[in-house]
Amino acid sequence: MSQKFALILLVMLVLSACVGTQSMLVEDQPLKGINITIDPGHGATQAYDSFRIGQTGEREEWINLRVAKILSRKLTLAGANVLMTRTKDRDVSLGGRASMAIGHHSDLFVSIHHNGSVNDPSMDLPIVYFYGSGDMNPASVDFAKILIDSMRAEMAFQQQQAGAVYSDHLIYSSGTSVLRNTIDDMPGVIGEGGFFTNPSGEGRLKSKAYNKLEAEIYYKAILEYFDRGTPSATCLLPDSLEFIDLLRPIEFELDDGFGNTFFVENSFKVLQGGVQIQSNWDSNLGILTATPDSSFKKSVSFQVFARNLQGNAIHPIPFTFLTKAGYEWLSHEKWLEAFDEAEILYSQVIQSNGSSGSMEVDTLDSALHLYQLSLELQIVHPKARIAEEKILELLMKKQALVEDDLSGEIEAQQSRIKEYYPD
Repeated sequence: MSQKFALILLVMLVLSACVGTQSMLVEDQPLKGINITIDPGHGATQAYDSFRIGQTGEREEWINLRVAKILSRKLTLAGANVLMTRTKDRDVSLGGRASMAIGHHSDLFVSIHHNGSVNDPSMDLPIVYFYGSGDMNPASVDFAKILIDSMRAEMAFQQQQAGAVYSDHLIYSSGTSVLRNTIDDMPGVIGEGGFFTNPSGEGRLKSKAYNKLEAEIYYKAILEYFDRGTPSATCLLPDSLEFIDLLRPIEFELDDGFGNTFFVENSFKVLQGGVQIQSNWDSNLGILTATPDSSFKKSVSFQVFARNLQGNAIHPIPFTFLTKAGYEWLSHEKWLEAFDEAEILYSQVIQSNGSSGSMEVDTLDSALHLYQLSLELQIVHPKARIAEEKILELLMKKQALVEDDLSGEIEAQQSRIKEYYPD
């Protein structure tokens, strides 16, 4: 009997241990279900790039990769689904890095770099870049601020408190490629963890222990960012919508990142084409209702802004829809069909010879539309120059039929033919 009891007790202890282990794994995976792309900057540039090297020969791309590998392991243990854009010292195109991050459905893009200065070897400070304007990219700025504060507090630099968060438009007028090409899908930053051209900085960055410290800084910043919740907006218009009715309100369902609807009061904003439109927040339903402006454009985009009570902002992913004008513009899916129909209408315009007034203008406008559509569907096609020349001819004919001044459009079309289709 005692042996049987002992056996039952042993089984219970084993089962208890197993349950305890499973629970501990869940508790130890705070990033479970989160997709993160880690981008070790550069790679395989030794043969042609003489800039990315310190005084004793340490190269930036080597440092970037060491830190990224350590960070990747830590994030994976925390439950994150991590994508590394490179795992070896190899060259990966900037466009390829962005495409990988988008394909990974990343919740955050982190590009790891280190800085250099040919003019001032004493320079040594951290910098974190975000894309574009801070007002238009608040979620990236939120993470960037967490990261820079941690870098300044826990890493060593010659100019310890000089580090800051900056727009990448300060270094390139159109921003950095990896952040520019991921901005519509996820928040992201480029971290510059010190200067390899600074002698002391290079010495630290060569150290595996210091690489581990830097990876830990990134890791803790990522944990803090996601711990604050990542709020989101979902447009309630169906994906099957052919075009948006701008005369009706548009609704967005908001989540504060914790399955709730707790947001900072007056932090709500909806932009249409970069311009704020009227909106109204219903906290009970969690619905933000916006009133669109009318538009003659072929498509419209909406972006939603709000900040949860933990301080994190929604990443304003654009919601883009065809307008009625855009839907009607795309009346054909193949360039040849659009061109052939334009040819029929062009013949009617030529044959009418000004005899049918407004009807002729309508036919003329339809022909113009179809010639232009053929070029939009296939910019270089066998009859492209014919389409361009007939667009010019129809513009000049329309100028003679209506009171509107089309001289600017005519001049632009003449220049286009001259520049793009040389004899």
